[in-house]
Amino acid sequence: MWRFNAKILKYTAVILVIMVIFGVGYFMVVYKNFGGPRMALEANTDFTYAQAFLQNNSAEKPVVSTAEVPAVKIPIIIYHSVRPYIPGESIMQDRFDITPQLFEQQLIYLRDHKYTTISMDEVARDIKEGTTTPTQKPVALTFDDGLVNQYQYAFPLLKKYGMIATFYIYTNPINRGNKRYLSWDEVREMSTTGMTIGSHSLSHPLFKNSTPADMQKEISESKKVIEDNIKKPVTNFAQPFGYTSPEIETAIKEAGYTTARGILWGTLHSSKDIFHLSGYFASDNFKDFVHIVNQ
Repeated sequence: MWRFNAKILKYTAVILVIMVIFGVGYFMVVYKNFGGPRMALEANTDFTYAQAFLQNNSAEKPVVSTAEVPAVKIPIIIYHSVRPYIPGESIMQDRFDITPQLFEQQLIYLRDHKYTTISMDEVARDIKEGTTTPTQKPVALTFDDGLVNQYQYAFPLLKKYGMIATFYIYTNPINRGNKRYLSWDEVREMSTTGMTIGSHSLSHPLFKNSTPADMQKEISESKKVIEDNIKKPVTNFAQPFGYTSPEIETAIKEAGYTTARGILWGTLHSSKDIFHLSGYFASDNFKDFVHIVNQ
């Protein structure tokens, strides 16, 4: 009987040790991927972006038939973080990052295949003019959040290849001691060098959970803050997390913006889309980029 119990105890102990090892390993993976050191990997909202992206079927974007109004094809690419690869980073983190080498490869492709990078104001112009005189082979490059690595790595490459982009910034972190974000000096430098600065709100809230008053404040006050700092009109907005609704789009229009961009897929845009323009997240797969701009 004792031998039997000893054997059971032995196997039970082994099982417990395996469970402890598995549990610690699982905890470390979760901690690494969704907390702790992950925050030092640079992105500010990558996991919440992924959650919003997966839930984006709840975004109330109206369905517009391209048969109703003339549509133009303009690929809009959405970038977040451009910086060197960090060994050991999580898949979720890497989902919203591309390396400077890959970004340069994309710009070289656009140059060699005669694409024209255009601002979101030019996107609006092409949509207004319809299919009559659109830009030849246009593509709009856009950057969300105002991370400083966009200035460090993407901006020099854009200048190198004579291309432009729109940078949607949310204003609360700027000049607040957080080195992960752009400074106003860097924002002004990009603005004076041909880049477009758009608003991404004050604090990057999910408007679905905001009161109407808070939503309007985020939309209108961020516009004023940016305009006061760059001394130029700000006419382009990007909805935080891509969430939109007719009420949100009305508030954006009434605040004085002329375009707004979400994160839903598509390259065809019409005048009915002007406040919920579609785009595609940049991925770390070059073939994806080529497919998007050529579809």
